[in-house]
Amino acid sequence: MNKIIKKTAVIGNPIKHSLSPQIHNYWIKQNQLEVEEYRKIEINLLNSKVEIKKLLENEFSGLNVTIPLKEIAYEICDNLTETSKKLKAVNTITYNNNSISGDNTDPEGFTKSIAEKIKTENIVGKNVLVIGAGGSARSIVYALDKMQAKITIVNRTTAKAINLSNDLDIPLNIEEFDQINSLIHDFDMVVNTTALGMLGNQNLNIDLSKIKSTAHIYDLIYNPFETQLIKDAKIKNISYQNGLGMLINQAAESFKIWHDVYPTINADLFSLLRNSY
Repeated sequence: MNKIIKKTAVIGNPIKHSLSPQIHNYWIKQNQLEVEEYRKIEINLLNSKVEIKKLLENEFSGLNVTIPLKEIAYEICDNLTETSKKLKAVNTITYNNNSISGDNTDPEGFTKSIAEKIKTENIVGKNVLVIGAGGSARSIVYALDKMQAKITIVNRTTAKAINLSNDLDIPLNIEEFDQINSLIHDFDMVVNTTALGMLGNQNLNIDLSKIKSTAHIYDLIYNPFETQLIKDAKIKNISYQNGLGMLINQAAESFKIWHDVYPTINADLFSLLRNSY
């Protein structure tokens, strides 16, 4: 079945902050594709299902989905990949022959971004702390479980962490949020999936003084480029990365689904994005 991709966009609310157009349009130009410019579109949350379907009927055959619409997108799909079924969330919609197909490229984006810093086989059996239990945390836990990590999760609402573990059918060690600093010495990797540290939000205050010198800090936030957590990791002289790599890698998976071309990820793209905010 041949796919004819006419128009692509990212949808969400809010959407102004999205860097997805810069990424996809860079690749569209790089690969000299004869498709329309990738856009960003804000969706009315009160009428989201109708608005999404209207976009698809208006020749948008590829849509990326960001918060808080990933679960809504999951509900309207006719066909789902195993990953999106497991996560009950969709970040990539393809519309073809009046059928809506959904995928979730976030776990693959995380895995490939980790591989830019650490060989994923080195994560097998390592102790990883995941902070937060929202939609992003689900993708991260799913990916880490595939990498055979030993996962501990902390969240201000413990019940939400328990639900995440039950929904994914992945056994997790669940600890209280305020225990982070007393447990930090146990972990080989720390992944922040919360909005703490994002522009306009308070910082995630973690004391890294007792963390292993071989530990890796991964903050999913990419705006600001360096959160306080990243700055603290630099001071401690331990390895770190922000969420820009995951953003780019999950976008690359979507691009491949739509255009049958796996795009080149290079330093020029990272530089372009860093200069975009």
